[in-house]
Amino acid sequence: MQLAFIRFIKIFFSSLFIQSSWSYFSKQGMGFMVNLIYGTKNKEDTIMKEHNELFNTHPYMASYIIGATIRAYDEGKTSEDIKRFITIAQTSFASAGDLLFWQTLRPALLLISVIFGLKFGIIGPVLFIISYNAFHLFHRARGITDGYNKGWDVIYLIKAKRFIMVQHVFEILGALFTGLLFILIAFKINYLLLIPLTSLFVILLLRRYSATFIIIAVLVLIVIIALV
Repeated sequence: MQLAFIRFIKIFFSSLFIQSSWSYFSKQGMGFMVNLIYGTKNKEDTIMKEHNELFNTHPYMASYIIGATIRAYDEGKTSEDIKRFITIAQTSFASAGDLLFWQTLRPALLLISVIFGLKFGIIGPVLFIISYNAFHLFHRARGITDGYNKGWDVIYLIKAKRFIMVQHVFEILGALFTGLLFILIAFKINYLLLIPLTSLFVILLLRRYSATFIIIAVLVLIVIIALV
């Protein structure tokens, strides 16, 4: 099954406001219900009756659940089965989203942006805003189509390469740029060294060297340059 473009646009823009009616009683429940109303056809009364309850997951990952739930309604699934899927999916995507965005992606991008900001001023914050929003908007949009196309099997995407690989890469980047930030401040090394160091990091990463080896190699190179 394919999701029509106009329908996708309506769901996407409504998903951006899933937290705008957040409450202690239902968390994101009201926003989730509104998203389902925008995405389904002639089921407003049913959705308002069945989904006036708690819903809580990572806001960027909610789109995967929204897409799958809308498809379930299109296919005529029972309310009990739909609620059972939502209960399981919201917990799974909450954990995956917290790990990917809050614990990995955001800290790493922040460190990179701080380093660039120290040298190039406003470019640092702009870099963070653009790169971070690119990642989360991608998941908001892709989640709708993946959820609708895969249905309830969308939950298995949590173990997909695009989640695991990105998380692995930014874990390494976070460790690398933490060290770089302290060294650049302590030794006052030329910030332009980020260019060859980044190239070295990418080469080592593509050749599948371990994270420990990559970090040690880059730090040794920095120390050598600082002493010359």
